[in-house]
Amino acid sequence: MKAIRQTALVAKLNDIKGATFATLITETNARLKKTGNTFGDVRKVSRVNVTLGFQYEAAVNRQRTREGSEANFEAAPRQWGERIAGTFLVQHKDRTYLECKVERSISHVYLDSTGKELTDEQVAPFLPAKSSSRQDTEKEILVRDYALDSIRGISFKGDSFLIMQDNPSPIAAELLAV
Repeated sequence: MKAIRQTALVAKLNDIKGATFATLITETNARLKKTGNTFGDVRKVSRVNVTLGFQYEAAVNRQRTREGSEANFEAAPRQWGERIAGTFLVQHKDRTYLECKVERSISHVYLDSTGKELTDEQVAPFLPAKSSSRQDTEKEILVRDYALDSIRGISFKGDSFLIMQDNPSPIAAELLAV
């Protein structure tokens, strides 16, 4: 595994042409509901298989065809952020995001503000409701935008990179070692 800075990651991502499979280690705010939540600021550390450089509309229409539906889905414009031309990066305010199609969530762990691990059952009552999709598919095509500063590690095309952070969580470092 090679350690690189965020700017070097952006350069490597910009060199990718076409759809590419990748594995991400991310550390994000779990965005739990505040009412009744005694855990405070909870972080979610995830290991996820994704596709970079995918075409959303085409992916939904392929899924619709597999399910025996008409392939007439048309993607709506992005609701936030501006796609950086020729990349799978999105700029929104002062942050840059990596747009991905989620293939499979491998693992995740929730951590409270002290770093203590929380179970899915403890966190479940405070998770926000999932939004509905207009894809009209049985299997939803999941698209996620990960802020570059939430990506702790990435593997693609046979290379693995540890993204240098000032204060990485111990659990993220442990997942990167796998």
